[in-house]
Amino acid sequence: MMIAVIPFILLYNGKRAKKSLLTKYFFYIVYPAHLWILMMLKYCLLD
Repeated sequence: MMIAVIPFILLYNGKRAKKSLLTKYFFYIVYPAHLWILMMLKYCLLD
């Protein structure tokens, strides 16, 4: 699986992305949301 990230590493140009509200709060929303969805799927499919 580590080979899958090589293209992304090669595309990195050393500059930071532009900051916006979307990029600022994206991971604060998406990361907990995807964990919550996975937890709900686990309880729905295994119980």
